Amino acid sequence: MKELLKTLSLECAPSGREKAVAQRIEKEITPYCDSVTYDKIGNLIAVIKPRKKCPRVMVCAHMDEVGFMVKNINNEGRINIVVLGNAETRTLSGRRVRFLDGTVGVVSTKPIHVMTSNEEERPTYEDRIYIEIGAKNRTEAETLVKIGDFGTFEPKFTPLAGETYAGKAIGGRACVSSLISLIKETHAAKKAKTLQKECYFVFSVKREIVKRMFAVETAAFNIRPETALVLDAFPVCDYYPKDEKEQEIGAVCGNGIVISPADSKTVYNRTLFANAVGLCEKEGIAYQYPRTASVEGNESGAIHKSTDGVKTLSVCLPTRNLHSGAEIIKYRDLEALTAFTKAWLLKEE
Repeated sequence: MKELLKTLSLECAPSGREKAVAQRIEKEITPYCDSVTYDKIGNLIAVIKPRKKCPRVMVCAHMDEVGFMVKNINNEGRINIVVLGNAETRTLSGRRVRFLDGTVGVVSTKPIHVMTSNEEERPTYEDRIYIEIGAKNRTEAETLVKIGDFGTFEPKFTPLAGETYAGKAIGGRACVSSLISLIKETHAAKKAKTLQKECYFVFSVKREIVKRMFAVETAAFNIRPETALVLDAFPVCDYYPKDEKEQEIGAVCGNGIVISPADSKTVYNRTLFANAVGLCEKEGIAYQYPRTASVEGNESGAIHKSTDGVKTLSVCLPTRNLHSGAEIIKYRDLEALTAFTKAWLLKEE
């Protein structure tokens, strides 16, 4: 799975332009599914069904990532952008980026050496950020980049010590790789005639760009599952001292999957939550809880209120530097996530 994780992390697929990673996923899963289709909004949906009628379950992971779109090219050939997703603008300066056609640039802003003390303390506003591609004027820049073009952080995948990995979009793509692994296990269960659920696997789009997350809500409306499981990255703040406010979030890289009883968008089904904890205890899967319910919710917030209501559970992967060009995960957490999804879908009564 490590090689798959690397391949997926290196694909550039900002919200609204997910084609490259979708094609890679489609190629990987098609031999194992009864059907693989795209809905009208762009979600990639794979289906595996037993012959008999069974409960309908949806498992979801988003395949898009934070990125940017060109909104203007000025006379000096510098590119003004719209940030797609909740990227921390103060960390963008000096980052290398890549447009989907392969053009490379560097994010720039006012140098810290000439900032006033007030400017140093304030966040860097989006309209003060630009991308330098080396063009001498607008005419030259427009031969390389057009208004409306999309881009992402420069693709990187870096193994670190202790089975730790860093890379662009690695938190979300780790969840995608776990879902692909689950599809293969589900295919094997169907061949062995032990599959007891009608399974819909959704690789969703536009999760980062729109807070309402209407894309996955559309998928849930069309599938109409009885139960849904959402896989997503979870922000980690385990670096700071214990007296810092950031520590309140509570997730720690290396301590296992994050199972939330509630977040800012969803109060999760109590039975599913209790069963998930019990399943981790039974299977020896490392897990942890967040310390607050105020963490921004994920796609569960859209799924659980779809149609006449869907019983929903969220299981997340602890990720440092979330929504940056160098997210960090522990591989043992990804192994725990993959073990949990397999047990939850294929073993749970």
